[in-house]
Amino acid sequence: MNKQSVTAEAGTWPAPQFLDVLAGQRLIYTFCHERSVGTIVQLMAATSREGTSTVVRDLALVAARMTGMRVLLLDIDPPGNKQITALRDQYGIPALDADPLSSPTASLFVHRLALGGLHVTETRLTPATSSPAWAKMFDALRTNFELILIDSPSIDRSYDSIMLAPAVDANLLVVEAERTRSAVAQNLRDRVLDVGGVVSGVVLNKQRFYIPNFIYRRI
Repeated sequence: MNKQSVTAEAGTWPAPQFLDVLAGQRLIYTFCHERSVGTIVQLMAATSREGTSTVVRDLALVAARMTGMRVLLLDIDPPGNKQITALRDQYGIPALDADPLSSPTASLFVHRLALGGLHVTETRLTPATSSPAWAKMFDALRTNFELILIDSPSIDRSYDSIMLAPAVDANLLVVEAERTRSAVAQNLRDRVLDVGGVVSGVVLNKQRFYIPNFIYRRI
């Protein structure tokens, strides 16, 4: 994908890579409708390379288009700087400022980007923050952002997403079409349910359409 220069003032917006804009807007509206505090949505996968980071970034880009919504993309997938790097390098979105976030690590920063109300975290020079420490921050985050999207590591690398599952409002399971076995996806679902988390849906990622889309729409 070619690098794009993007500013909210110019009225140009980066296109999501995998997510349909209207589908993303409907999903965000469902999560945030009639809530008095910020909504926390965690995206998680069973194995690496399912595309979780791209899907959560797509959702953040769609949410940034929605007028007046303050959105935080919380990158807890170590080292915690992939999202800010992708938004800068892949899309050319400049960061306007960075503020330390009240947390056990002094090197966690929130960048406000030049794209609507989009903010993204970056962890610098320190090990990953533990799951209990993240959970303690959620109340404060809810008061500052209408939507918090969490990019979590896959459970084949870390159990952080499982530990956080009960503390968030919704867990979305990212499954790569035609690659992830159903038993693996079901095991991830069961792990979330076992700890008291809410599974709100499954994102079937990288789906291939073998017949034209207009035919799918007529089925």
